[in-house]
Amino acid sequence: MPSASNPSGFAAPAPWLVALVAAVQAWALWPLFTPDMTAYLIPWLETIRDAGVADAFAQPFSNYMPSYLYLLALFSPLTAWLDPMSVIKLLSVTGTVALALAMHRLLGALRVAQRAHWAALVVALPSVALNALLMGQCDAIYVAACLMAVAMAVERRHVAMFVWCGVAVAFKAQAILVAPFFLAIAIQRRVPLVQWLAAPAALLALMAPALLAGWPPADLATVYFRQAGTFSKDIARNAPNVWSLAGMIAPEFAPRLFGLALAAALGATAWFVAKMQVVRFDNAGLVGMAALAALLTAGLLPRMHERYFVLADMLILAFAIARGTRPAFALAALVQIGSFAAITGYLGLGAPMVAIGALCMIVATWIAAGPLVAPNANDNPPTGRNPRPAVLRPGFRYDIEQRLSFRGSGE
Repeated sequence: MPSASNPSGFAAPAPWLVALVAAVQAWALWPLFTPDMTAYLIPWLETIRDAGVADAFAQPFSNYMPSYLYLLALFSPLTAWLDPMSVIKLLSVTGTVALALAMHRLLGALRVAQRAHWAALVVALPSVALNALLMGQCDAIYVAACLMAVAMAVERRHVAMFVWCGVAVAFKAQAILVAPFFLAIAIQRRVPLVQWLAAPAALLALMAPALLAGWPPADLATVYFRQAGTFSKDIARNAPNVWSLAGMIAPEFAPRLFGLALAAALGATAWFVAKMQVVRFDNAGLVGMAALAALLTAGLLPRMHERYFVLADMLILAFAIARGTRPAFALAALVQIGSFAAITGYLGLGAPMVAIGALCMIVATWIAAGPLVAPNANDNPPTGRNPRPAVLRPGFRYDIEQRLSFRGSGE
């Protein structure tokens, strides 16, 4: 087993500085909240508190999957001492801690030195702080499960990989944004189909308590479909992607681009999965490709929201830490700026911030896709079980990609 390394020489941020930034963010953001808090989250918590756990789960009372509601029920006794908003935010902060632990696990799989200090950085990131401390959302939980799934992919533990995929989907449908990566890995490595069943098995296992309490199976099976039906018909909702720009330029015409957006996302997914079969990556490069999958899908699918890029935020950060080069950290910063700008646009700074975020994400996606766009040196593209790594051509564009070093000599 190789020892942990720090290829860049970059020192991890000082723990005291991370703690200070996180504390200031908590102090500033804790009193604030968004309409979702009073319209959805607080009523759900009060339903569990007033009816009791068993009776509350006997019938649908939320458009979220029960997995999050279980955790809400676990925290509900705290309402005897804290106001409902604080209880919900405390659960979100706990999810952020889980996200930091998952980042630590992924960095461990990548053999990163000082991984505890690097993982702690997660709690101070602006997009994470706004998500948990202001909006009280549970995105950190599903993202943590996705990071665990990627860590299992790096370690070639495919059953565990699919289990974590199922756990992620049990919390948020947005977990499917990274699905092209796991599909590509499973196909390339010829993972037996029976192992794929670990994902739906994990999902069903997390639904079982609600089913036993009396929650109708038909309702559970259609939660995400009904959830999608509550969204606006806009082509995008403050998402930092090309469709938000289209909506700003032609607001009346943009909703008609739904079919084009869906086709573009499906086409990009097919291209990604196909290219992953013929280009080889080292472990850090694999994480970079997981980030690219999340960037492509969130960037091209219609009706995305401002928070849907947080998964890409975390994956590209893990890649940058593992790769340890300035261009890699610059790419991670670009994605973080894009995500933060879009969230602040939603919170009131408006379309200009969303546009800035979209431009950052488009540029970041183009750079991250470079290793797959670069053609193979061989006239006959390699196929089969042992694909050869593609060779980069000389030039400024490819020099940037080479220094980002998604590719490596092995997996």
